[in-house]
Amino acid sequence: MKDNVLLDIRDLSVSFSGFHAVSGVNIQVHEGEIHVIIGPNGAGKSTLMDLITGKTKPTSGEILYEGKNIAGKEPGVIASQYNIGRKFQGPNVFDNMTVYENIEIALAGYTTISKAFAFRRTAAVKEKIKEILDLIQLYDQRDRMATELAHGQRQWLEIGMVIAQSPKLIILDEPAAGMTDKETYKTGELVKKLAGEHTLIVIEHDMEFVEQIAETVTVLHQGKVLANGTFSEVKANPEVVSVYLQDENGEGF
Repeated sequence: MKDNVLLDIRDLSVSFSGFHAVSGVNIQVHEGEIHVIIGPNGAGKSTLMDLITGKTKPTSGEILYEGKNIAGKEPGVIASQYNIGRKFQGPNVFDNMTVYENIEIALAGYTTISKAFAFRRTAAVKEKIKEILDLIQLYDQRDRMATELAHGQRQWLEIGMVIAQSPKLIILDEPAAGMTDKETYKTGELVKKLAGEHTLIVIEHDMEFVEQIAETVTVLHQGKVLANGTFSEVKANPEVVSVYLQDENGEGF
């Protein structure tokens, strides 16, 4: 386990019309680790990510990022001033632009298309774009339109766009959703390459994928932390098996 705590969530809660979507959550995410959040549908996973990124404001509690409370701050402030990047479940790329141009506009700061085209392609910029495209294994697809890519490739492209913003913390919401087994494995290897230089929080349902990437797993249930530990520890936890990991025959996976 890494020693430095990057994100310290303390007694975090949010309610919507009396419904406790997140209730008294305490989670620590260590610098450079891959921290996976799992749980049944409606457990509060996406709401928790919305709280971290400022999309939702908490009812109570703290979100300490590098020791500073970012709870309730605006999403733009959290993204730009605190270097937190988020990829949502569905790929969100510019379909009418090439793979190369998608990375370029992300590197330019997502301001406007016109400003992105005015962005100077210096040698350093070109090298950074190549580095990202090599990492996401799309360099040979750089001149293709994003709309022509396979689903997995589009997901990797958006991960590349997040990387281009140089976030310290990257939040990935079900990055392997809808992928083939081969694409899922390649995505897991990509995520592991990002760890260290980046800290990652990953929401995921695919337990094989979780086992492939996770250093720490937190299980949410009904808005609360049910368990926290390594994949093996969580997998063996009777409460987790009872509420989440049993198949329809009542057998653990």
